[in-house]
Amino acid sequence: MQADMAAIRQILLRDPIWSVYALADLQPAFAPYCRWTMVDGVNGAAVLLLFSALQPPIFFATGDTEAVTEALAGAELPDRLYVTLRPVHYALLDHYYQWVDVPHHMVRMVLREHLPVPQPDVPNLVRLLPGDAAAIAALYAHGGAFTPDSFDAYQLDDGVFYGVRDERGTLLAVGGTHIIAHAEQMAAIGNMYTHPAHRGKGYTRAVLAAIVADLQAHKMRTIVLNVDENNGAARRIYERYGFRVHCSLIEAEGVKRVG
Repeated sequence: MQADMAAIRQILLRDPIWSVYALADLQPAFAPYCRWTMVDGVNGAAVLLLFSALQPPIFFATGDTEAVTEALAGAELPDRLYVTLRPVHYALLDHYYQWVDVPHHMVRMVLREHLPVPQPDVPNLVRLLPGDAAAIAALYAHGGAFTPDSFDAYQLDDGVFYGVRDERGTLLAVGGTHIIAHAEQMAAIGNMYTHPAHRGKGYTRAVLAAIVADLQAHKMRTIVLNVDENNGAARRIYERYGFRVHCSLIEAEGVKRVG
């Protein structure tokens, strides 16, 4: 049975800041990668999404908890997935999955007011293009705590990415968008990372300011990002810029339980 996409959109719009990624996935280009489920429960409706453009597939849910429980009971779930869920819905997946690693406790932040923040002088701040995908991946390979793990080269095709290069052209810092929901005029920033040897120079602030300015120039009215609860340094930067916490969420990779 074909999903009622108009009804799904209306449920997602009940909390668009939480549902921004799912709203972006309503765009026709992502239709082949989306498996939607909607359930009308006794106390309310719920929407589930399995997004397979990334591996493992990403699982999202929103809506009434009892309706989510009902939807899960009848869902065809993959052997492995990555969840992005509010804590109340994350607990429901324990029945179906065991977690590969320690879950990441995150907060979703939204730009509430564009506060004036002094920007450092970063002369080699540049817009990044699809051809820079390999350089971005090489930068992330330096690793460390809070290294982005959801980057894919396709995000550069329709996204907004900026970086800082040294005098030889080597990429030292990067940030960009995970998604842009054009119809809703919403965007989610992510993929923020600075080489461990070049932190404390204001690169994150410069990259963030460039991304936000670009998005706002393209009429994005709502700009969100996720940050690890334990990443105090990044969270302080975002708060100084005008981002405020909207909700908590949990991200984790799961393997389907046997039996």
